[in-house]
Amino acid sequence: MSEGLVLRMEFDGPELPLVRALVEEAALRARLATAVKGAVVQASLEICTSTLPRGDGSGVIELRLMEGELRCEVTAVGPTAAGRPTSAAGWSDPRAGSSEPRAGSSEGHGIRLAESLIAGLGTPSRIGLHSVPRGTTVTLSVPLPASGCPPPGYSPARALNQAAT
Repeated sequence: MSEGLVLRMEFDGPELPLVRALVEEAALRARLATAVKGAVVQASLEICTSTLPRGDGSGVIELRLMEGELRCEVTAVGPTAAGRPTSAAGWSDPRAGSSEPRAGSSEGHGIRLAESLIAGLGTPSRIGLHSVPRGTTVTLSVPLPASGCPPPGYSPARALNQAAT
């Protein structure tokens, strides 16, 4: 797969199942191992879901192949306050002290869940958060497999059997 934009989609709540399917397809085409693909899909969806804290926000998801990585960027565009875009779900850097969600709140956990999923991969994956003019962007990056690797689930015996029929 060549480098460049793989997916760009603006979404709101009802479109989350479509977002999940498209991210899964992109991860499959990027030839990610099954465990990595599953973590990327779930982490991406957790981040997307957290852009819609009360169903009144929207987001943009972009997937790119860049520099040997699959990068997923989710930009949250929430309601405006004093004419300025605000971060949906009160996103802030999970490593900063102010990022603790309020007790009993269902908001603000998407990034923490995504970090946990990505940290469990044991690969040099990373997640970052930064402000942009339209809102807040979370970037998730995972390394692509070496170009000579077979696709996930590839079995030489199965390939030979299919070729023989």
